[in-house]
Formats: sequence, structure tokens, C-alpha cells
Amino acid sequence: MDDEGLGGKFWLKLVGGVIGVIVLGGLAMALFGRVWYAWGFLGAFLLLAGLLLTWGWIYDRRERRKRLAA
Repeated sequence: MDDEGLGGKFWLKLVGGVIGVIVLGGLAMALFGRVWYAWGFLGAFLLLAGLLLTWGWIYDRRERRKRLAA
């Protein structure tokens, strides 16, 4: 038995993860392209900035709650 290999399960997870990232990236680019076409550069930029700020706000609230509980 050769114990030096990574195993088939690892490679299946890696390939599945790569395919998932490619599909999600393609969907994100298609959505961003459609927003850019409909609202222009400024609208697409504001939407992206708003999404990132919302994600950051949610993340900070969750981390603050964890710090206060500990």
C-alpha cells in the first residue's frame, strides 16, 4: 500500500471546487456585465460597492457578537 499519495477523494473535491468557482465566477461576470450594460459604469460600481459594504457590515456585526460572547 502506497501511503504517499493524496488519494482520489482529495482530487475529486479539488476538481469539484475548481468547477464550482468557474461556474460562480461566470455567473457573477454575466450579472455584472448586464448591470454595466443597463446602468453604466457608475451604476455597476455603486452596486458592487454597496454589496461589499453590506457584506462587511454583516461580517463586522457577527465578529463583534463573537467577541462580546467570549
